[in-house]
Amino acid sequence: MLSDPKRIKLPIDRLQPGIYIEMPVAWNDHPFMFNQFKISSKKQIDLLRKVNISHVWGIPTKSSAKPLPEPEAALDDMVMQDDDKLDLELQAMSKLKTEQIEQMQAYRRSIKKCEASYHIALGKVRALTHKVQSRPLQAMIEANEVIHSISDALLVKDNIVLHLVDDDRDDSQMQQHAICVSMLAMMIGKQLELANSDIIELGVAGLLHDIGELKIPQQFYTGKDISPSKRKFVIEKHPSYSVDFLNLSPDISDVVKKIVLEHHEFADGSGYPSGKTISQLHPLSLVLSLVDYYEHLCHPMDENQRPRSRAQAVAYIFKNKARLFEQAQLNAFIKTMGIYPPGTFVKLSSDQLGIVITADSRRLLFPNVLIYDANVPRNEAAIINTEKEAIKIEKALAISSLPQDVIEYLNPRSSINFYLG
Repeated sequence: MLSDPKRIKLPIDRLQPGIYIEMPVAWNDHPFMFNQFKISSKKQIDLLRKVNISHVWGIPTKSSAKPLPEPEAALDDMVMQDDDKLDLELQAMSKLKTEQIEQMQAYRRSIKKCEASYHIALGKVRALTHKVQSRPLQAMIEANEVIHSISDALLVKDNIVLHLVDDDRDDSQMQQHAICVSMLAMMIGKQLELANSDIIELGVAGLLHDIGELKIPQQFYTGKDISPSKRKFVIEKHPSYSVDFLNLSPDISDVVKKIVLEHHEFADGSGYPSGKTISQLHPLSLVLSLVDYYEHLCHPMDENQRPRSRAQAVAYIFKNKARLFEQAQLNAFIKTMGIYPPGTFVKLSSDQLGIVITADSRRLLFPNVLIYDANVPRNEAAIINTEKEAIKIEKALAISSLPQDVIEYLNPRSSINFYLG
């Protein structure tokens, strides 16, 4: 491995596989997907010559090979691959690069469209939350309308829906939590190939599972003068309070009521309010319990509890809390979210930073990643298939560990939750 200097000017004829290079021209002026990469073949060197790049910047600290000695032969005497083959290769690379740009631009357009749908849904949930005590029947009707609109979008565009980026919650925390739990529960239902009616019931239960918290005075959540035992006793009443609200509407099914009542129960009997085990629970209750538990790991109510990233939360549940849930449902959750859920900031084996865009349940360790490159226009940023590019994810990164310019570049929008399209 080479040491200092950090960057050296290298003529093309001194390159060989293993040297990490930085292009000396703008991203739009060369056919490669990245401005920086490690040379992996002689063909890449020939392509550099073909596009009339006479030199590059070598980065010794990232290289696994040293530059070749100064050649005695003139450049014209250097052996290159067949010109026709290189021309075809260049055409293919340019086409791929154009497709990547169009893919990212289409993705951003989809997000813009979905953002509007999300805010409409959030506004409706805010409204029904305010109505639930004074006009419960109307609130329940509106809850069903919201879930049907979400479900129609979900069953078509789950990759967009899955894209979770922003970790912040505003003063609509309760409503945002409700929508997130609802949508994740429906996505697991879809992964499990449940009937559409079951998916809808999961969605309605997710949207209304914490509605009973409205009956609990705020001091039980934030007051410092409440004893821990009294706080726990009162807060653990909220599933029953939620069902009390649901009982006011004849349109809410008994299945939804049971799932809501049991959304804090666990398979091993360690949950509340009744401490039931898996055999005593409704088959869908542990789906809601799982996504609610996951959501609270990412967005804890206790301000003294450290929020986990999505990847950390998924790993923590799988490694430490699997006994709390039903195995097939947990597996469906992992396949839905991926090992690195969409919205996870990552460091790659190529030493690049990026954000997971989509996860594929068939290749959980190899998601598609949007790459940060300050030299590439944000709306033309590359999306790579990590498996195809033979690039691994080294680790997930906390958003707090990244510079603000990286966060702004990678985020498809400024404040993001779920996307409905």
